[in-house]
Amino acid sequence: MSERDLDRAFASLVAGVAPVTEVQRIALARSRGRVLAQPLVARRDLPPQDLAAMDGYAVCARDLADGPRALRVMGSVLAGHPYEGRLLPGTCARIMTGALMPEGADAVVMMEMAEPATPDMVALPGPLAAGLNRRVRGEHVRAGETLLPAGRRLRTTDLALACAVGEVELGVLRLLQVGVLSTGDELRDAPADLSPGCAYDSNRLMLRVAIDRVSMAGTDLGICPDDLPALEQVIESAFDQRLDALLISGGAALGDADVVRMLGGVEFVSVDIRPGRGIAVARLVRGSQKLLVLGLPGNAVAAYVLFHALALPVLARMAGANAHPPRPILLPIARDLHTRAGRIDFRRARLVLDGAGRYAVDPLPEQGSAMIRSVSDADALVAVGPAAQYRAGDLLPAYLMEVFEYPQ
Repeated sequence: MSERDLDRAFASLVAGVAPVTEVQRIALARSRGRVLAQPLVARRDLPPQDLAAMDGYAVCARDLADGPRALRVMGSVLAGHPYEGRLLPGTCARIMTGALMPEGADAVVMMEMAEPATPDMVALPGPLAAGLNRRVRGEHVRAGETLLPAGRRLRTTDLALACAVGEVELGVLRLLQVGVLSTGDELRDAPADLSPGCAYDSNRLMLRVAIDRVSMAGTDLGICPDDLPALEQVIESAFDQRLDALLISGGAALGDADVVRMLGGVEFVSVDIRPGRGIAVARLVRGSQKLLVLGLPGNAVAAYVLFHALALPVLARMAGANAHPPRPILLPIARDLHTRAGRIDFRRARLVLDGAGRYAVDPLPEQGSAMIRSVSDADALVAVGPAAQYRAGDLLPAYLMEVFEYPQ
């Protein structure tokens, strides 16, 4: 299956890869997408005291043990304004959500269940359990508890959690420095005029933006001609700029002009999927510096698939995140499919609703490895194979695009 094949290739690519270790302290507001360097340990309880979970009346449950009863209202408690004194037997306090529970109260009767009896008396139902509609100190987070592990790529909710326990900044790993390069005599940057047989280089932009999106630092190294000395010069420049990795689009196959495969120390890690047959990898060293070179196919869709399926998780591991290849979900296919037996074909597909109102995947008609529009039109990639035929309704692994594009 494709998932096992991706896991095998991923294990081969990350072998010997050392993550960055330098730590930076940065403000929470700037931490989204960064990799947490040390576990986040709570320094205080959450909530910090017993609080009301509802608008209503704070009571002692014993006062209502024998059933409904009218209690004297001793005052009102708002969030941020504690009740002065202690509730005496037979009394209650009007209380708002999030307010500190008065001393002597252990439950809250919802506002909707209370009926005013006199200006200072309220009729309340009973009996009721102690702890009703009350948030107990530390019920959500205990001081000393590990909230987030090291290696976690921080989400917005993680930052809210850190803020809720009193943090204002976090220790994160430094940004991974990744150079992005395209190879090919035929490539040009828009809006330059195109000579016959030439094309605009869209891969470099796609890869650099994808790298920036996951909080790595991408460096545009331009277009390299199909010339080994020129490529070796770019690699020296990558060392000079102290890059951690070099991501190259094109030149990784076995053609006469595929210069990446001509580099010393290059290996090819194959995968039995289409589009794209694998990734070229070289682990280069200059003095104390190390540079991981990853070579992707030149065709746009193949570059997209192998970058997100393998190269980006590898880079995320280098960045210190606990990343692995994307995981699919099983969805039914909307129509009969035929493919070449023995391989996994990553087909671009749209999500549609079947007759029962459930989601299914419907492959697009255009599936060429250079047809980047098919990726823009797709909601998911569906892994078709290794059998030759599938019937409508069969369950197949599907990768939702938003999940596929973000290292997990």
